[in-house]
Amino acid sequence: MAVPETRHAGSKALVMLAAIGAATAAGIAGATQEQRASPTTFSVTRVQAQEIAAVVGFIHAYNHADLKAALTYLAKMPRSGQSTTTATDCDYRRRTTKVYVFRRGFKRWLKQRFADHDRLTFGRILDKNPAQPIGVVGVEYARRQSDTLRKLGYPKGIVPQIAQKLPFVFKRGVPKFPVFGLASTPPTATPNPECALVAAH
Repeated sequence: MAVPETRHAGSKALVMLAAIGAATAAGIAGATQEQRASPTTFSVTRVQAQEIAAVVGFIHAYNHADLKAALTYLAKMPRSGQSTTTATDCDYRRRTTKVYVFRRGFKRWLKQRFADHDRLTFGRILDKNPAQPIGVVGVEYARRQSDTLRKLGYPKGIVPQIAQKLPFVFKRGVPKFPVFGLASTPPTATPNPECALVAAH
């Protein structure tokens, strides 16, 4: 992806945007034409580019089972109230939400996902909220594959039924997320419709 240099963009931002383009292109390679979002022109600030790079970097580490790298994107938060570090995900066997609390729980979730050979394929990363242009991004996944899903009869994986809202906090200018949600909690119904099994093609 060619990024023209302007007086508003520094060399670090240009390198970051180029890396984002390459990583995102690799991430959507397995998606069908229907699952790919139509490309459009875009403009992001340096901070927005850092947020996008953090999403891409984490998913790259996740898909390569790199625990050390994945944990670098996690914010260390106080162990109290809504500030607790949390991951939420679907238990696709039961169609219910599972919650993993604190850094220890987040690390346990990652190890379980890595052991299951879980893979997430990007659909798109977006922010359509004019009131919050930084601090949160939306992430849509075109495909998810794992050993569990193959055993459940989905050899090509499924299309995740949730659009993820990923918040960020900035630690010394570096964006990190305190919560990584692949299923909402509490779920609106049981079984959770976000955990429905929709075959990818």
